[in-house]
Amino acid sequence: MYGEIMILVNLMFNYAVLAFANAAGRTRISRKRLLLASLTGALPAAVYPGSITASCIALFAMVGTAFGFSRKRMAGGAGYVLMGALLAGGLLTALPVGEWGRGGQFRLVLCAGLAFTVLQLVKGKWLSVRQLSRLSEFRCTSRLELFGSHVPLDVFIDTGNSCTEPLSGEAVHFVSLRAVRSIIPDDLLACLQKTDSSGIPNLKEFPEEFRSLLRLIRIQTVDGAGWAAGIRFGAWELEGNRLLDPGFIVLTADDARYPHQASAILHVSALETTEERGMAHAT
Repeated sequence: MYGEIMILVNLMFNYAVLAFANAAGRTRISRKRLLLASLTGALPAAVYPGSITASCIALFAMVGTAFGFSRKRMAGGAGYVLMGALLAGGLLTALPVGEWGRGGQFRLVLCAGLAFTVLQLVKGKWLSVRQLSRLSEFRCTSRLELFGSHVPLDVFIDTGNSCTEPLSGEAVHFVSLRAVRSIIPDDLLACLQKTDSSGIPNLKEFPEEFRSLLRLIRIQTVDGAGWAAGIRFGAWELEGNRLLDPGFIVLTADDARYPHQASAILHVSALETTEERGMAHAT
């Protein structure tokens, strides 16, 4: 009976550590494979408790079964496994488990359960931090040239924005009207504000000097489809001296939904520009 309990305890502990390593290392190992790897690592440790050789064999077999036996995969997996083991082991060392009474078997199961719970919580925090880090990669500063003037803008690259100008196929970016109002000519601003959002803008009603810069842009949102007047910008430089490809902007009066308090939502193609300065490329 004691042997079965030792295998179960090691199995629970190994699975908690492997699940943490799987999440931290961004691998996609199935639960069945993680369970098999946990059992593979539990058997030597349970048969030869306290043996350093058995522990090394158990670690090698467990990591190899879970992540593969190539040198690169094992090195990466073993690092996260050891990190998880140190986190769980440090907690159990800090807690006065030996003073909680009951038998040794009960304490073993309790320790394994605590280790599993803690590593699941750490895994959740790890994923949350990584997600925030991932989102922050899509945010940067920029400098927009429009109508001969320049304005600094905090921008956010939206992987869901694939809007393009129908004829040229060039990217369309969305900019808060409030952020660029000061550099828009008054007569053009008046025409933009008179445009009915539920209809198709009549570009002939706009000042003639700006018509060559304007295009009709079809916009698809969760609320339905519509049309807007797109304005060709002169140049748009992201931090790191990276220039966006030529395209158009659509000014929006409501920027309450812009993430990270950005002033502009860039087209997904901007990721190809930011990738050159080390930012992640979404696929």
